[in-house]
Amino acid sequence: MLRPLILLIALGAGGAAAWVAAQETTPEPVAGEQAPATVNMTAVLVAAQDLARGVEVTAEALRWQNWPSDNVPATFIERTARPDALGELAGHFASRPISAGEPIADETLSPQPNGFLAATLRPGKRAVAIHVSAQSTAGGFILPNDRVDVLHTVKASREPGAGEVHSRTILRGVRVLAIDQTTDDTESGTVLGKTATLELTDPQVEAVTAAEATGTLSLSLRPLDEPPGAASMAIMEPTKTIRVRRGTTIEDAVIN
Repeated sequence: MLRPLILLIALGAGGAAAWVAAQETTPEPVAGEQAPATVNMTAVLVAAQDLARGVEVTAEALRWQNWPSDNVPATFIERTARPDALGELAGHFASRPISAGEPIADETLSPQPNGFLAATLRPGKRAVAIHVSAQSTAGGFILPNDRVDVLHTVKASREPGAGEVHSRTILRGVRVLAIDQTTDDTESGTVLGKTATLELTDPQVEAVTAAEATGTLSLSLRPLDEPPGAASMAIMEPTKTIRVRRGTTIEDAVIN
């Protein structure tokens, strides 16, 4: 009879000690402490699997993914705005390689299986090729889908080895569509080509064509973390050419 009584007393004492210890280790609420802010989420369309360029996209290859609603770029497809996007885009073709989980934009899918370059052009844009070299494309490190500035360089005199050289930026934030026939990023990270295809508007095409006919064009790579935005045309003041005759030598001076 004594042993059960001692056991009950020991169990009671142990439970009391555990309760006291729990009370001492329970953190007291900090005055003024606020609960974590709730992040509002929305659903955006992403690729459910890796998609190669030119592959036909099925509804199973796409899915909705939660995304912070205050950090959704305008190019993303939101479920609230286009709830039927899964069915609408089924049967389209990938205009470039798409990784699993990558958000889908209208420009990444094409309704036609052919003409990938034409399919990647955004409405109102044109593709124009310019002559380039390794020196004029940042040593070959300018790749498709990079953003660049276009520089125009012209000599003040047409005489070989004479006259000053003038350079100025004529376009900013231009998207590179292709280097030669390459429209995708490469594993080597460099593409050496003789032509670069740029995405431009009609007025920009005219400006680039005229600039290439009167001088040489170079591309300046822009940082990756800058927002893409739309390509802009730099303010181009009209140029005047004055022909100067020095004895038997004739020089053309370009005045900006």
